[in-house]
Amino acid sequence: MARTYHEMPPLWWLEEELELSDQHPSGLVWKTASRHHEPGDQAGILRSDGRFYTISLLGTKYPAHRVVYYLRTGVNPENKDVLHDKDNVARDNRLKLTLSQRKTRPAPKYRRRFRDEEGQLVYRDPEMIYTFVTKNLN
Repeated sequence: MARTYHEMPPLWWLEEELELSDQHPSGLVWKTASRHHEPGDQAGILRSDGRFYTISLLGTKYPAHRVVYYLRTGVNPENKDVLHDKDNVARDNRLKLTLSQRKTRPAPKYRRRFRDEEGQLVYRDPEMIYTFVTKNLN
């Protein structure tokens, strides 16, 4: 099942608020001050499960690697996945990030069966011409 990501803030706003940094593993530092941070502080926190960094922007949480990719390349990842390199087991956003389009899989053919006039179970799919003879429960 494909993920649906939140729409990213505009690039110009991100460039005013954040900058790329080699000092922190999240790859981001704040340019501006607020109640919770000062300029130069690391932007983003490591999730409790330790899988990746998240950053709260405009009341929405974003994976920090998506923001880093957007700032680094200027390309909005939209609903594509941003992946860490296979050698990057620490999920360090300062290292290589790649954009990946998920391969769509065809939806499984669910066997939606119903009973026809004769009481036999048949598929609703017109391509499938199988008929199952079963006992009538009546």
